[in-house]
Amino acid sequence: MNYLLVRSKKRKKTISLQVNADGSAVVYAPYRTPKGAIDTFFRDKKGWLLRKIRERETRLKEITLKKFKMGEVFLFLGNPYKLIITDTNHACGSLTFSPPQFILAKDQVHQGRALFVAWYSKMLQEYVGKRVDYYGNVLGLIPRGIRVSNARCRWGSCSPDNRLSFSWRLIMAPCSVIDYVVVHELTHMRVKDHSMHFWNLVAKTISDYKQQRLWLKEKGHLLDI
Repeated sequence: MNYLLVRSKKRKKTISLQVNADGSAVVYAPYRTPKGAIDTFFRDKKGWLLRKIRERETRLKEITLKKFKMGEVFLFLGNPYKLIITDTNHACGSLTFSPPQFILAKDQVHQGRALFVAWYSKMLQEYVGKRVDYYGNVLGLIPRGIRVSNARCRWGSCSPDNRLSFSWRLIMAPCSVIDYVVVHELTHMRVKDHSMHFWNLVAKTISDYKQQRLWLKEKGHLLDI
């Protein structure tokens, strides 16, 4: 099995291995580490890598894309809501949210995904905007802008000029998970890498960030339609 090698002048000693969402392997190593040492590290980690790939394949089998049928369950802020299909358009539009259910007009089922993506995107922009304002004031960090992305696995990002992006899929996660991602990206305005200093700053605001991070690793693949 091959791997992509990424060398960094900032990385001093440690070599690390990461499995991407597509199952490919990436090795991060200090700039001057001999290739032989990196190959040895990769061989030693092969058992761990194969186990992670098998776990990924198991998660993929759990993913069932929506068919937009009566009774299907859709997530919003971590809670499940059933889909109701109606024969006529609802007064408020083709897709409406009326807890404890979503209501979709029968003649709009063919564009159900597009309607849900648009609705989730709108809700994400509103909800995350408020959480960014809240934590931005707490941390004294105000981003230059917030946008909604279509990323599948990258829940949030911070650009070099401190513009934040969040995947619309994130709005399906529990509120505590969303708060973690918001603080994570805000903290990147101060520290651009994932050094110990970065994680210490995150922990000052989200003390259980490891729990939220683990939730995304184990259940993030379910945040899709």
